[in-house]
Amino acid sequence: MSASRAPWRVLLDRQWLLAALGVVVAIIACVLLGLWQFGRYETKSARADLIAANYDAEPAALDQLLASPSSALPADEQWRTAELTGRYCTDPACVLYVRNRPYNGQTGFFQLVPFRTDEGTLLVVRGWVPTEETQSLPLDPPPAPTGDERIVVRMRPAEPVLADRTNPAGQIQSVSPELAAEQVPGLTGLYTGAYGELVSEHPSAPVPTHPEKPDTSLGPHLSYAVQWWLFALFFPVALVIRARRAVLEAREDESGTETGSREDGPSADVVTALPRAARSSRAARPVPTAVRTAPRRRSQDEEDEDALLDDRTR
Repeated sequence: MSASRAPWRVLLDRQWLLAALGVVVAIIACVLLGLWQFGRYETKSARADLIAANYDAEPAALDQLLASPSSALPADEQWRTAELTGRYCTDPACVLYVRNRPYNGQTGFFQLVPFRTDEGTLLVVRGWVPTEETQSLPLDPPPAPTGDERIVVRMRPAEPVLADRTNPAGQIQSVSPELAAEQVPGLTGLYTGAYGELVSEHPSAPVPTHPEKPDTSLGPHLSYAVQWWLFALFFPVALVIRARRAVLEAREDESGTETGSREDGPSADVVTALPRAARSSRAARPVPTAVRTAPRRRSQDEEDEDALLDDRTR
């Protein structure tokens, strides 16, 4: 029983326990990152659906979207078109410019003009104007039209006030009714929770460039989420495969050790068990001569010398 469990003991080493802990941490991190990316995908998808539903919808009355000037714009009414009848505030002090607004890769201004209606005053972005080359000022902005106007706008929530920013006269850093009220005192009934982006004016007048259409692309967030979740599956699979390989290697090492001891043991016992006489006789056994030396033949000179010696002794 202990021998069969022995290979698995390698997984109880400190390095394997740390590896298992690291895999758990990696799985949790990958799952959370995948959920984060999926959340971003859902947010962009919901925003794209809202823009598709409201961007070109039939205009509604302003009081249908905002119950009062202090009401916040409902989330499901963003980008909804609204129709208003009233007048622009054409006093030069009323026309404001919102800094650092991009359009087609350039940075310029939004022209922001209060539009007075019987219900209240709504800030309207009439469009985008470029920046002068030498100064941070709008370049040739068209004036707001005078007289009664019927306008169509897309409703947007008011932007927050950026901290620690200074505002030159006639300029603000965000489309904020609070900042506009500071620059243009005397605005009555100002809508504080929303503003409008101009779609059309009747009668028509020269207008700045319309702001860019909002981006409705979903981005790669869904594919990133799937990738993170695949990574979460990869780590435990890799750990199991590596652990199995380590167990097999440990089992092979153990089998090789047992086989080696069996091969070496019997041969030594056989040598030890040989009778002493057999070992001594085997040691004393003469080694056979492989080749016997043949007798050397005598030469003719040696024969003649022997014959001469025989004649003298006779």
